[in-house]
Amino acid sequence: MSSHVIPVSRSLIACDFHVGYQDGRVDLYGIFNALRPAIYPHVRPQVVVFAQLTGGVGDVPFYFEVRHWGRDEALSRTTVNRVRFPNRTAVVQIAMTIERLRLPEPGLYVIDLFCHDAWVCDTTIHLH
Repeated sequence: MSSHVIPVSRSLIACDFHVGYQDGRVDLYGIFNALRPAIYPHVRPQVVVFAQLTGGVGDVPFYFEVRHWGRDEALSRTTVNRVRFPNRTAVVQIAMTIERLRLPEPGLYVIDLFCHDAWVCDTTIHLH
């Protein structure tokens, strides 16, 4: 049994880019969950994944993984980063940029968030 406390996700959003402000506000631009690429494979120059988490304890390692819905292999995986929870009720925000995301064919893709190597939540992108 793991001794790590796994945080809970309040949101997970894919978008084109984000701007964070010193007062904690965040602007997300180009939020999407479906795309209509003209050609395949489709390569996104960047995808920003933004999440709000709560319920964690201390420093929590996290990463994102992108995969096709029906397959088990990862198409992309971010580096492992850490987010600090000052207490269990704190809401923290994380944003990571996935560069040059290659989506080979139409279908449903999943972006998974892992904390302490445990799945926390996901969001989907449907390519028509």
